[in-house]
Amino acid sequence: MPNVSRVILDSLGDEGISAFFMVPGKMINAYMSNYRQADEQGHPRIAPVIAAAEGGAAAMADGYARASEKFGVAIALDGPGVANAVGGLVNAQADRSPVVLLSGHIPRGFDARDALQDVTPTGLDMAALLAPVTSSSLQVRSAGHPIRYWNTTLRSLAACPTRPVYLSYAADVLFAETDESAVSMRALTSSHTSCDQADLDRVITRINESASVAVLVGSHANKRDVRKLLTRLSESHDILVGSTIDAKGAFTESHPNSVGVFGYSANLRAVDLFARNPPETVLLLGCRPSQWNTNAWDPGLSGARNIIEVTSSIEDIGNFVPGSETLLCDELTFLRHWETTLAGTAFAGNAAVRERAETVPLHEPVPDDVDALHPARAVRCLNKWLKDRVCIADSGNHRSFATHYWTTHIDAGFHSSTTMGVMGWAFGAAIGISYARQEGCLVITGDGCALMNGMEVQTAVRYRRNIIFAIFDNSSYGATYMNNKNNLPELSVLPAHDWVKFAESVGAEGFRVRTLDELDTVAQKIKDDDGVYVLHIMVDRDAGTPAQSYRENLTSFAKSRSGSDAQ
Repeated sequence: MPNVSRVILDSLGDEGISAFFMVPGKMINAYMSNYRQADEQGHPRIAPVIAAAEGGAAAMADGYARASEKFGVAIALDGPGVANAVGGLVNAQADRSPVVLLSGHIPRGFDARDALQDVTPTGLDMAALLAPVTSSSLQVRSAGHPIRYWNTTLRSLAACPTRPVYLSYAADVLFAETDESAVSMRALTSSHTSCDQADLDRVITRINESASVAVLVGSHANKRDVRKLLTRLSESHDILVGSTIDAKGAFTESHPNSVGVFGYSANLRAVDLFARNPPETVLLLGCRPSQWNTNAWDPGLSGARNIIEVTSSIEDIGNFVPGSETLLCDELTFLRHWETTLAGTAFAGNAAVRERAETVPLHEPVPDDVDALHPARAVRCLNKWLKDRVCIADSGNHRSFATHYWTTHIDAGFHSSTTMGVMGWAFGAAIGISYARQEGCLVITGDGCALMNGMEVQTAVRYRRNIIFAIFDNSSYGATYMNNKNNLPELSVLPAHDWVKFAESVGAEGFRVRTLDELDTVAQKIKDDDGVYVLHIMVDRDAGTPAQSYRENLTSFAKSRSGSDAQ
């Protein structure tokens, strides 16, 4: 009879999870001793990846979840290990990423005995601590029906919108034998969000009667089947498509019908299309109502005659833009039904919308009168040679440049931590993404991020990942420096570090570049290589980020809320 940890690991294998991410510990020995059960070909069904730290493991699970469109799994010793992973859970919660955090804690009988790392209610009570950042937070102190807790966890994981979950077993319970079976996620997610047929027909009729239509796609719609169908509809009916920042790449930006990102660091063409010269109907497909997605609540979003919001998340209904008509419906269900009604429909005004859009440049201009390497030029150079890689942008000024100037050429080719913006997240996330997609990755990060979580480069080397880490070094916490130049220098300026030597110390190959020509040469040299590379790119600290429209709208919104503009 299998034990509890074996049932859970088998369940993960049945769900198609190929790897879990962890830091070892005594209380999770059951997971560590059970993962090797092989398939018919003699290979372990699920592979462990040992991270440098639990925060990195959580980021890896987050990246795996986003790229696989399944869920990611982190395993950690409860207490200090789980505490180290909390930042990763907070980040996943904010971005609605389905991460499972499994752990083991003190055996039964040690409660209320001042035991080392007691996380039960007689100690730290970790389940209560994690409840606000998970949809399910459970500790199991009984061997009676232990898999029921796992099944409850899976049901929470399948809920919409998705959230992280936490499940911790007493160490001895993990070794307890059980005859219980795990529920299948396929059974839990087989039904889509319910949709009122009359409302669906009414909304689609309104869209089809429009002279022109454009689509703004958000993170809820960033699913493989939705992306494929949306591309087909865009091509068959000449529909322009933009994305919110958390869905960048959901519509491939090298496609001629793409207008790029709308929101923070927006592309100029997207701002013009959705907020300045909109078509008759703007369809908001699976969007989230955060300030980053809406370009700081841009009032121009209300300019279209019809603003139709379709989302599978009831939490977001009616919150994206004032005056929108809302429909609670699974995004794929909506597109499939819409496609069946489009025969003979011609959006006659779409050609004029396209002509207007094409007169607007995609990017903000890059100044020529600087001696240092401008981050925008560095991003464009990397994009030129590494466009077939998945780009993972970390948090900081470099993310603004990556969001604006990187053009995705592959399906779902961009990932970033958007809502919380955890610095250094991309180091771990890229490893998880590389396991989910088995494709080359490029990380665009900064020197401040590298100081926080750069040790996961060693994990990438250890597991022979195909990842290039491009560290944009401006010798500062760039966002802090730009947001308040009155700070004392030591509050934002960082000392010079040699990231090439760091790379070499953990087994990666490093290159330092100071000019665009040097970067061009190095990127071309390594573009087809596998393995781990670190590019130490010295960039201009004073380069302004391409987020002018966001800053203007944020200032305007703040004034309207305070009443300071009512003069």
